[in-house]
Amino acid sequence: MTKEQAGQRARRRSFTGQRLVKNFPTIASPMLAQVTQLQKQLQGMYAFNSSLRTLIESVNRSYALQWEHIFESIRDFQSRIFPPNWEGVSRPGVNEFESLLIDEGIALMWVPGPKVVQDLLDASTAAERRRIISRRWKGIVADCGTVLSDVSHPRLQDSKKFGIDCVRAIQEGHAAPAQALAGNLLDSVLRSNFDDATRIKLTRNTFKRNGVRFSLDDYKIRAAFTFAPVWCAHAKYKTEDGDPIPRTFGRHPTTHAVSRAQYSRINAVMGLMLVTSVIKFFDTEMEWPVKRVK
Repeated sequence: MTKEQAGQRARRRSFTGQRLVKNFPTIASPMLAQVTQLQKQLQGMYAFNSSLRTLIESVNRSYALQWEHIFESIRDFQSRIFPPNWEGVSRPGVNEFESLLIDEGIALMWVPGPKVVQDLLDASTAAERRRIISRRWKGIVADCGTVLSDVSHPRLQDSKKFGIDCVRAIQEGHAAPAQALAGNLLDSVLRSNFDDATRIKLTRNTFKRNGVRFSLDDYKIRAAFTFAPVWCAHAKYKTEDGDPIPRTFGRHPTTHAVSRAQYSRINAVMGLMLVTSVIKFFDTEMEWPVKRVK
């Protein structure tokens, strides 16, 4: 190999090496820059999240009492709408109540107990709900007795006593007398605690004639849920018009159509549930008489 050839070979090696060294950074440097930038961004995000987490924890500590008061207010609001027998019950929307309250006349306020209320709400048909009441009648009647025993308003003591008489009559196997007493007690309680205009509005059920239903929107929620079944129980019924005797509980057929069709243990229980609910409504809503200071 001549000196000239050796020099050319050396120059080629040097050129190739320089080219490789120079080309490597041109490929890697943008990637390194991006990784570095990403690392900085992640570090910044971590620092921000840490600061935010610290701030939230600080706010939670500072406002823990206020949060507690807010949630307590929500619970208090719910308790003012739904009585204790709704404790733990999955509460459906107002529209879902309509069938039970307005069409079937099932009292759900204050009685029965939470488990029965939930079962009634979960049932898919009116017939299934009647079967539940029929099977669980002993517990339901006991629930009514408990609620009536707790009635304390002085103006309701006679109604309380007659309501407890209904409870005992059913428990002792006298369903027919209990149903008759429950139907008439309901009428007496309404007449004693409402003026005529209000009572007539709540009990004028001419749905079969004109299709006008009880409107839940016309009343405060607790009153609406209590008196919608009362309206249902006052469905228009006249023997002279040839109306068939209904098999579900009704105030008018209980009074004017004593029969095996109308009188039954399940109807006695439903009548008791209804009058118990109404009595307890007045017990919670009526003002107490002011004691005179001597």
